[in-house]
Amino acid sequence: MKMIKNLLLISTCLLMASCASKQQKAEKLVKSYLDSHLSDPASYDAVSFGDVDTVFKRFAETKQYDSLKTANIAAKQKVDKINDTLMNLITTSKMAYMEALKRQMKYEADTSALSKTIRSNELLFKGPIKGWVIAHSYHAKNASGSIVLRNTQFRLDSNLTAVVGAQDLK
Repeated sequence: MKMIKNLLLISTCLLMASCASKQQKAEKLVKSYLDSHLSDPASYDAVSFGDVDTVFKRFAETKQYDSLKTANIAAKQKVDKINDTLMNLITTSKMAYMEALKRQMKYEADTSALSKTIRSNELLFKGPIKGWVIAHSYHAKNASGSIVLRNTQFRLDSNLTAVVGAQDLK
């Protein structure tokens, strides 16, 4: 029992150390980015950093989504085509009309099932790590020389090696 407690303690320490190193890497990347992008890097004064957070790939960015979406569009097109056929058959043949109506119901069920599958997968999907984000507040001189408080969210690549974008927060 004591060995299990020790193992859990060691695991927790390792997890915290890995989180801290991600945080430290992210902060270092942001400071380096600002050093090369601020009007007056010498005026930079850090106020606070948020916690580094993971950005995951969305379901809508996967091949499975594309496949389901394509199948859904095809099923909807078949429904539309059968609707046109049904309108023509109403006046010509009751038996053909009934057969087309059955096909329409099948394709509408397919469309409904595919739409539900897409929505369900979007809610449950947790894709691979796409990158990281970290919020940072800091003071620095702007282009006109006034010191301003900036609140910015920085997007980092998945390997924590580069800032790939920055967006001012309101």
